[in-house]
Amino acid sequence: MTKFYELSTGERLARLRVEDAIDDGDLRILTDEPALPTAVAANMVENQIGNFPVPLGLADHFVIDGETLRVPMAVEEPSVIAAASNAAHRIARAGGFRTSVHRDGITAQLVFTNNDSLSSDNGGLTRFVREHEPAIRKVAREAHPSLETHGGGLRGVSVSVSAEGFEEIDLLIDPGDAMGANVVNTIAEAVAKYCAERLDGLDLLMAILSNDTGNQRAQSEARIDFDNLPTRDMDGAEVARRIVAAARFAEISPLRAATHNKGIMNGINAVVLATGNDTRNINAAVYADLSEQRRTWTKWSIDEERRQLVGHIDIPLPLGSVGGAMSTLPMAKFSLKLLRNPDARRLMGIVASVGLASNLAAMRALVTRGIQEGHMNLQFKSLAMSAGAKSSELEQVVAGLRSDPAKASLETATILLNQLRNTSK
Repeated sequence: MTKFYELSTGERLARLRVEDAIDDGDLRILTDEPALPTAVAANMVENQIGNFPVPLGLADHFVIDGETLRVPMAVEEPSVIAAASNAAHRIARAGGFRTSVHRDGITAQLVFTNNDSLSSDNGGLTRFVREHEPAIRKVAREAHPSLETHGGGLRGVSVSVSAEGFEEIDLLIDPGDAMGANVVNTIAEAVAKYCAERLDGLDLLMAILSNDTGNQRAQSEARIDFDNLPTRDMDGAEVARRIVAAARFAEISPLRAATHNKGIMNGINAVVLATGNDTRNINAAVYADLSEQRRTWTKWSIDEERRQLVGHIDIPLPLGSVGGAMSTLPMAKFSLKLLRNPDARRLMGIVASVGLASNLAAMRALVTRGIQEGHMNLQFKSLAMSAGAKSSELEQVVAGLRSDPAKASLETATILLNQLRNTSK
């Protein structure tokens, strides 16, 4: 059977239809109907004048906790989907990804200023919360009555005191399967209003969720047999050892860590965007997790006995599978359908696995043939399309660019295209 990536777009859609991965309604969204109708877009943002589409593709070969998936990714960079698919294929041969997820909630900060104390509330705020906690829980419940019916709700209330007269009440709120920003902020503001009306000597400054979401973490582990890692001139064991060395260097080099992490986020952001989640929230959360002691989210090691490379990712991923853009954007709903409508926990595990695959692909390329070879093959196609090449002309223009990569440019692609057309006259 022809490989999925070798098919044309129409052939891919036909195969998905035969596999019952999509139905006729999905097919219309992907072909005849606009991905984002104006009536929807105009009510999502202020001063809407159009849409800004990016390609939606499928990363193939993912086996996650025993389930085979094609993962939707929305991204403009040419090599991201191909790289993730390639890595997932190598991982699938050893059983695929194994995930675990911790989803305890989101913290909301109710911040007060105390002009009478620069360092401590002397227990006043703590006593207030202890005495009023049942009422605080009631206010939280009434601020969003349906949350508890969907498995969420207020999970904890605590107090902290900062320098310079700041005091805060922290609420740990489980948003259910929603990403939770609106839910958490609604509850935070209601509880803040209740507390501010009853606290003497403290002025309410703000009530807002924190995007530092260490309580919502996803882990994924992958194993790759040495036999699935070799290149034409390097055996799999050597490739594995070089990948482990590259990963270790990222742990000790801030310069390298920044790019190492970007490679992970290439895959993560593409799935986050495709599923209608908030890329800004995710990026705030994941980078807040890093420090001088922990410069990246992945670790790689060697299992000598089983002759395997072992990768592990542990990363905050405050994702949702319902609500917001996920329930509004037709393509987001379609992407979640392709993933078999996962709950938030399952989606977190999927996204973490894509991040790990992207990391493997980037490091294997880096420590063997270099990052540019595979990337440039797809970049040549982008140059050819920018020059105006039609589908029937792409292969020949790309071949011309590949023959002399040092001179590959839009100008060269245009010259090659004109030569091709003049020859065919």
